[in-house]
Amino acid sequence: MIRLALFVGMGGMIGSILRFLLSQWLLKITPGIAPLGTLFVNIVGSFLLGFLFHSVGKMDRSYYVFITSGFCGGFTTFSTFSVENINLILTNNFSSAILYISLSLVLGLAAAGLGWYLGKIYLA
Repeated sequence: MIRLALFVGMGGMIGSILRFLLSQWLLKITPGIAPLGTLFVNIVGSFLLGFLFHSVGKMDRSYYVFITSGFCGGFTTFSTFSVENINLILTNNFSSAILYISLSLVLGLAAAGLGWYLGKIYLA
C-alpha cells in the first residue's frame, strides 16, 4: 500500500508541475483568458482517463495509479475551475462564466468519451 501511495505522489507531483507550466505558458500566449489553462488541462486529463479506462486490468497497478490518481489527479483541477468561475461571477462576467462552465462540461465529456472509445479500440 505504501508503494502505491508513493507512485500516486510521484505522479501527482509531475502532473501538478506540468499543469502549472502549461497554464503559465497559455496565460502568456493568450493574455486575459485566465481560465484557458485550466480548461485545457481538464480536457486533456479527461481524455487520458477515458483512454486508460480499458487498461485497468492490463497495466501494472503501480503504473496505473501513477498515471490515473497521481498524474491525472495532479494535472487536472476542479478546485481551480470552481474558484475561476466564482471570480468571473464576482466581477460580473456572467457570460464568460457560463461559457467556461459549458465548455468545460461539454468538451470534458466529449474528450473522456473519445478517450474511452479510442482506448476500447487500442487497449481492449
